[in-house]
Amino acid sequence: MFFLKRSADWGKAQAAMGKSKEILEERLDTFTTSSSGILVSPSSDQNGEQAKEEIERALLMVNFMGGRPWEVKLDSADNPHPWVITQANDLEALSDATRIAGEGLANAGVGSRVLAAVYPFVWKGIKIYWIYQPRIKVFTPFVPDNSEEGRDHPLELRMEKAIRSCLPTSRDVKQWFPVWGLPL
Repeated sequence: MFFLKRSADWGKAQAAMGKSKEILEERLDTFTTSSSGILVSPSSDQNGEQAKEEIERALLMVNFMGGRPWEVKLDSADNPHPWVITQANDLEALSDATRIAGEGLANAGVGSRVLAAVYPFVWKGIKIYWIYQPRIKVFTPFVPDNSEEGRDHPLELRMEKAIRSCLPTSRDVKQWFPVWGLPL
């Protein structure tokens, strides 16, 4: 089966997210929660705490750039995979913060271990997520339902169809991985 897929590297993908603000908010009535997260895997010789220390060092340069309309911090929860949390008041600033944090991680040698960038949104009172997967260079939708680790697949399909003109997405649902236990 043939699936169309438009892909984008880290910087272009985050820029596309920022530019999608008008479509998401005005056409789709979908609003950012003003935060995003970058999920990072520890290296094979690290535990979660050692990975957090490495990421904190990498983020020093990102946070050194003052005067920005956003905040970047390491999630303090005890997760086996550390999360970098970015916060900003609008989607464009949030996508810039996510891009710069990811580039900071890459410059510190952590970039290959970035598993995802996750953007939560609210649509009609439902929390929905766009997950950028650097491995396949596309965004995929994720909508948990009220059951334990259940998903709203019909809504995910509608989300992908509605946004594919402005975000690089994959129509191949086999690539749509959920991320459970989000700190967002």
